[in-house]
Amino acid sequence: MTLQWYSFEIPYGKVNGPMNLAETVLSAQTSEPEWLRDGTSFTDVELLNGIPVKYSVNQFGDADAFALKVQAIASVSVERIGEDLKTHLEHVLGLKDDLNFFYSKFVSEDEPLFSTFKKLRGLRLMRGTDLYEALICSILSQNNSVRLWNRTARLMMQYYGPRVSFPDGSSSFLFPGVEALAKLNPRQLRSKTSMGYRAKPIVLVSRMIVNGELDLTELTKQKYENAVNSLLELPGVGPKVADCFLLYGAGLLEAAPVDVWIHRVVTKLYFRGRKVSRLKTARFLRERYREWAGYAQIYLFDYARRINPKMRPSR
Repeated sequence: MTLQWYSFEIPYGKVNGPMNLAETVLSAQTSEPEWLRDGTSFTDVELLNGIPVKYSVNQFGDADAFALKVQAIASVSVERIGEDLKTHLEHVLGLKDDLNFFYSKFVSEDEPLFSTFKKLRGLRLMRGTDLYEALICSILSQNNSVRLWNRTARLMMQYYGPRVSFPDGSSSFLFPGVEALAKLNPRQLRSKTSMGYRAKPIVLVSRMIVNGELDLTELTKQKYENAVNSLLELPGVGPKVADCFLLYGAGLLEAAPVDVWIHRVVTKLYFRGRKVSRLKTARFLRERYREWAGYAQIYLFDYARRINPKMRPSR
């Protein structure tokens, strides 16, 4: 059987501003497990209109003059796979976000955020495509390192997600469906994945969705404050998890998740080290950066985590 690969490019003229694929994928700021890396290429598997598709994305050129080269294979032959995948990548990688406008709004050298732009030029905010997956991954990330919550998510996919095969002989596990996790005993989920106390709220929110007590799509239609209040009523969801879900899952750019990294960098850069609560830190980011609060957060987060060791939180 002849393998049918789908290949295309997304030139920089089709992207709204600069792009740095590696910084974006490796930013640790996602609502889904991190794409697998092979050299300069990044691979993921996604359902597109119900069809499993495995695709790899590679960037050639620099942040301002580049091409994103995409190669994909589907579990079955589909005519529209190229167009569907372009639309998917445009959403997931935030290719329509006007980064140059974002940079221009905070160009003053007195603005702490300005110092991150040169090092992280082209860093974009990744968005999820599945609200349930976004909520579960947000819960997994609570008080957890990037490496550990990604490992836990992959284990959960391996044990409870459907396995899909591709014509090239490879196979992958998709994220578990809500019904699969809702029927589990939390102890069973915890023992298989080592997710600890997070197992119970994951099972409980899954059951709420199955029982019709929780509609994530309707929740994301609410204004920010109302959506946060609704999320905080869910088991295992605190302010940081709520903001992660709204930013990376629902794409609400005024949300600004605050963890130990962001709390430290914001208090050091903006409050001269004074003690400030995490809630006040999140509110400060929303009020200062408004519709760009989520972007400000990922730039400050990545700057502290990867670029400036002095900004890293103490252990």
